[in-house]
Amino acid sequence: MQQHPSPVLGRDAPPVRPVLDRVAPSLSPAEVDQFWRDGYFGPVDGSVPHDLLDRVAARLDTVTESRARHPLYGRFSVRDWHLVEADILALFTDPAVVGPLVSLLGDDLVLWRTKVFRKAASEGQLGWHQEWGAFNGEEIGNDVPGLQPTPAAASGLWNLTVWIALDDVEADRGPIRFARRSHRRRFPVEMTAMTKSEFWHDPFLAVDDPQTLVQRARDCSLVLDVDTSRVFDGVDIEHLTLAEARTRILDTLSREVGAVTMEFDEAQQDIVSMPMRKGQFVIFTERTMHGSSENRSDRRRLAINGRVTRADTVVYPGRLRGEVTDGSNLDISHHTCVLLCGRDTSHGRNAFGRPHTDSPLDQNAHSRG
Repeated sequence: MQQHPSPVLGRDAPPVRPVLDRVAPSLSPAEVDQFWRDGYFGPVDGSVPHDLLDRVAARLDTVTESRARHPLYGRFSVRDWHLVEADILALFTDPAVVGPLVSLLGDDLVLWRTKVFRKAASEGQLGWHQEWGAFNGEEIGNDVPGLQPTPAAASGLWNLTVWIALDDVEADRGPIRFARRSHRRRFPVEMTAMTKSEFWHDPFLAVDDPQTLVQRARDCSLVLDVDTSRVFDGVDIEHLTLAEARTRILDTLSREVGAVTMEFDEAQQDIVSMPMRKGQFVIFTERTMHGSSENRSDRRRLAINGRVTRADTVVYPGRLRGEVTDGSNLDISHHTCVLLCGRDTSHGRNAFGRPHTDSPLDQNAHSRG
């Protein structure tokens, strides 16, 4: 794996230049009101060309299908490929995306996380869930805050999510769903066996041999955020059947925990399913209850989200104390933020960088603000 130096924090941190020099707020007062009323705004047309979207989709298909080792994290991860490849970052530096965020969060904005969502053909729904702003890994039983807002910001919102469709997402292809206005209440969660949680992802889809399961378990690419490297220790894998491998994995994962949302009755909510065209996006607060429906089509559905916070928010505050494992059990030693626009107001508490490739940002991907 290519070695990347740990980013510099504190007074010795180098000055930071934003990707976009000037971005005007692009939402009307009525659209801003609509966001605060409903908890989301979209779908909205992006301005990234379709050939760039297709390149990104092809690359992320390869990453997810091959369980590619992430250069920054040393293992398979669907997070933060925008820190590896400039084309992926270009999706989130699109002024059509950043303009609404400026309208909602202010002039100084940081992209600190992205995540790929590949929903295979016939894959089931992603359950209803909220995130109240800490990104602490609560969904898998952890409590390691990913964000620390300033006291002044803590009474409002300090982070928003942009979800971008990389395919045409028809009604039968697993669109994202929202419970309109549900951001006004924090629903309780309880921990249960991971295999019964809202975040359970079937690790056996399209796997028909035990050796593939063994290899994925050993390199921790079987189930996101869970260490499965020792599931098959002491097992005679040469004579292992597929059924035996599946049973052993399920027995192990049933002892891991995952979150289940309580007191949320879908029938009592105003549910909005949001089909999108390729390149469209939706912006939402993670406090809005959201999930996705089953992919009933015979094609995979690919999307990517980005988390954008105010530039005065401390990202991974534990790193200032030497703690380098986040709430998703990733080593974030080499993680950096991207200053989308405005100024860095973290006073050296955040690390900044750009994609770890030799290619420059694609200046032709879209017009700069």
